Amino acid sequence: MDLNRLAVRLSRSENLPVLPQAVSSVLKLADDPNAGPRDLERVIERDPAITAKILRAANSAYYGSPNVPNIGRAIAFLGMNAVRSLVVSVAFQGMTANRGTSQRFDNLEYWRHSLAVATGARILGRLRMPMRAEELYCAGMMHDIGYLILDRFMGTELDTALEQALNDKTPIHEQEEFLYSFTHADVGGLLAEKWGMTPMIQAAVKYHHNPQEDGNYFETTCFISAANVLAHQAGFTNNTVGITWELEPHVVKAVGIPLEQFDAIRDVMVQEVLKAQESFKIQ
Repeated sequence: MDLNRLAVRLSRSENLPVLPQAVSSVLKLADDPNAGPRDLERVIERDPAITAKILRAANSAYYGSPNVPNIGRAIAFLGMNAVRSLVVSVAFQGMTANRGTSQRFDNLEYWRHSLAVATGARILGRLRMPMRAEELYCAGMMHDIGYLILDRFMGTELDTALEQALNDKTPIHEQEEFLYSFTHADVGGLLAEKWGMTPMIQAAVKYHHNPQEDGNYFETTCFISAANVLAHQAGFTNNTVGITWELEPHVVKAVGIPLEQFDAIRDVMVQEVLKAQESFKIQ
């Protein structure tokens, strides 16, 4: 299947992963300067499943509070930004629970990698771009959404790319480009647009392997690119164990923090993923 045929299927919404309405609304609220805690509370409470997961997480040892009875209290205790990111995390974990057609693709490894990248992107954002830290978290969470489409519609081809990547010890996007002339990032860019993600998130999804091609959001895409490499280095390899990942010089320059700080970011990634698995009761 070529990219044009995939784009047609995406445009027709054929058997697509569904982004919960609560997530779309929460991301829109993040861009609304007049939105307040009560607006966020109303949006989340429209989705009982997400509400239940938010409350379970908020009452876990991960957040250190045993008494968060409702979403309003969760927002007061955790803050609007943290709750927004938590909504994206729990919804995304639910979306990746169902198996696709690939035999090799492990959804849990995919989710762990996505969460690690989101964590790293948020840290980089707080250091360099605090006002966009939570949007960077969401971009990190979504950066590999193209795999959801490949797993759904091109399972056999995805298996081949994974096998070749492991055999040749090369990143999977290079094998994808060789085998079918597009990558999961290209497909992810189409899905991010279909879902109505913010332009910055769309760009990060599409260009995170090639940020120098991003003419509009180069710096923030570099943050996602750096977080992606750091996640692989930390052991969250997204189904491709044993492949060496290195930070590109132009990415390091754009991120603008000393190399020695990356060790601490990798450590935090590991801690956050383990805590999140405990909070969400994921084995």
